[in-house]
Amino acid sequence: MKVIVIDAGHGGFDPGAVNGVRMEKNDNLNMALAVQKKLQEQGQRVIMTRNTDVFVPLLERSAVANRNNADIFVSLHRDSFSNISANGVTTFIQYDSAPINAQYAENVHSKIVNAGVQSDRGVRQEDFSVLRNTLAPAMLVELGFITNTIDNQLFDENFENYATAITRGILESLGEPYYPPAPPIVSALPT
Repeated sequence: MKVIVIDAGHGGFDPGAVNGVRMEKNDNLNMALAVQKKLQEQGQRVIMTRNTDVFVPLLERSAVANRNNADIFVSLHRDSFSNISANGVTTFIQYDSAPINAQYAENVHSKIVNAGVQSDRGVRQEDFSVLRNTLAPAMLVELGFITNTIDNQLFDENFENYATAITRGILESLGEPYYPPAPPIVSALPT
């Protein structure tokens, strides 16, 4: 059993990116809770930086991972841009981080891309607080642009597939097996 920290970006008075009534903080939390559930079903220990609509400071998010000796840290977000045609999924790692960070990020990112995205923006390097201050291999996943209609449709339609993809990518990174959920039992009643 590994220690996996899932970080739902933004929260509370910080809505993140907004498109009409749709707020990034809600999409992030919904996905984080779905990933938590799937990882726990796989027998993993999951620690959430938040599991309700509360504000958590950036340094506290990293501190949660560091205090719990996390094996991996995954921060979930939605991207935004003033040009509503901007689209796609991007995964970020810290500049000059260890090669294992890039490998873990590529594992998760490729699974998401295979689940169906409008465009693949790749794994990129950036200097984000949650990446810079987390001791464990850390990534920040932008699950499409909340400012793009098609990315929002893909997020909604592929929600379960994305949650499964993130789960599978995390487990693969940590060398843990993934057990597909058993299909529902359908009883055939005589007619």
